[in-house]
Amino acid sequence: MKFWESPIIKSLGWKEEPKGIAKVMSICMLIVIVTIFIPSSILENKIVSTITWGSIIIFFVLLSFVFLKRLFSK
Repeated sequence: MKFWESPIIKSLGWKEEPKGIAKVMSICMLIVIVTIFIPSSILENKIVSTITWGSIIIFFVLLSFVFLKRLFSK
């Protein structure tokens, strides 16, 4: 079974496998969602917090890129 066909991913609302930028954004979103459920003692680790903040930054940079791309394509 592929990752994108699992019942957990389907329950999050993804009906099909994302492509391109959407795949990177969805992986970043999954990383942030998973870190919500990790105990705070593990989140104090510099590596975990760097990965989490990096995912948040990458997500919002790609989101703004997609919005600007759609804005200027019209």
